[in-house]
Amino acid sequence: MPKLINALNGETILEQLETASTFWQRFKGLQLRHPLPADAGLMITPCSSLHTCFMRFAIDVVMLDKELNVLGVRENVKPWRMVLCAKQTTSVIETTHGSRQWTVGQKLEVLPGNEGPA
Repeated sequence: MPKLINALNGETILEQLETASTFWQRFKGLQLRHPLPADAGLMITPCSSLHTCFMRFAIDVVMLDKELNVLGVRENVKPWRMVLCAKQTTSVIETTHGSRQWTVGQKLEVLPGNEGPA
């Protein structure tokens, strides 16, 4: 499974990064799921707004531009809320609330997972 790192120092931010890039994956998102582990997140792309309908837990939303720079962060977004993202947002990362600290301006990078030999 892919992981998310700080592009400047190589520090691992999320050990497990799921991706939702099709219509149905984005639509489902984290609905009806249990909270994610502290080292896991869901990257939704493309995405410029989101909802937390049918979610069971609060999330932190990290807004990213096309170069994976952090444009904004919304913390503790409770179920049944709507989030309009910052301008230039092309994707977001959702994590269980409080699992990570994020910094606006931070540059991120997604590393492919080690799936092992074919």
